[in-house]
Amino acid sequence: MGTDHSQKGSAPTLIGSVQRALRLVEAMYAEGGATAKRLARVTGIPLPTVYHLLRTLSHEGYVQREGGSFRLADDLPLAS
Repeated sequence: MGTDHSQKGSAPTLIGSVQRALRLVEAMYAEGGATAKRLARVTGIPLPTVYHLLRTLSHEGYVQREGGSFRLADDLPLAS
């Protein structure tokens, strides 16, 4: 899992938005929940991008908002 190179020695094609979303997930896990501003600060992701990613992650059921803080959902919608 993780390394799928179609040509030997070639660099993998990485999707920046997926990398940024994963950095947010990791930061929420480490912080136990945080404001969007705090998440932007700890990840280095611009605040408007953080809001867009959080909205998407929330819509998909991965993030819950509690007041002004965001945290990972209790029941992540992962395949079993």
